[in-house]
Amino acid sequence: MQRLFMAMLWYCAFAIPPHYNLLAQSAITIKLKGTCTTLQNFTTEQKDVLMYAYYYGRDYGFGYLMAAIAWKESCAGEYLLNFADPSAGIYHAHIPNVIKKYTNYKDSSFLRNVVGQMLVTNPTFASSIALDNLRYWYNIHEGDLQKIIKSYNKGFAWRTKSHANQQAQAYYMDIMRKIKELEIFIPQHIHIYELKTPKKDFHIKFDTIKH
Repeated sequence: MQRLFMAMLWYCAFAIPPHYNLLAQSAITIKLKGTCTTLQNFTTEQKDVLMYAYYYGRDYGFGYLMAAIAWKESCAGEYLLNFADPSAGIYHAHIPNVIKKYTNYKDSSFLRNVVGQMLVTNPTFASSIALDNLRYWYNIHEGDLQKIIKSYNKGFAWRTKSHANQQAQAYYMDIMRKIKELEIFIPQHIHIYELKTPKKDFHIKFDTIKH
């Protein structure tokens, strides 16, 4: 059986005409689009995500903060997965932490896929996770906004690890900069915005295939 499999593998490899191999190597060009620039250049879909995040957190005092996190973490819904963390969704919730905190299941690759898919395809679920974490850190840090933001990014690690603290501080500074911009941007759009749950079907951001 093993010899037969190897023979078939070699046959397939050499049976493909050379020009098809060259075509396969040269036909596809993947090019990421840098859409996370200024608010004025955001698409309608990105603005929908920002406004949804704002409204979701507004009644709890986290409206601008949730919108800023959505902007920071996923470019307002444009990039919903980070395999390195791994994290997913509008606010890039850390998938192992979501499993540990909100399920009774043992962490596994399959469960990470399931939770990641839920975070990507369900903005309401992703927003509820983000809001719950912000409220948790609010209670822990007694309303200290800087500590809340730093802990949303790095948990408790920034307290004891210098490198983590530097990263958390940079995260905090960037979030605050985004909040200031959103405090101008969002009031200009509230009167024309129709509240709705954004539909974010995951899709890879790349140019069409070039031949």
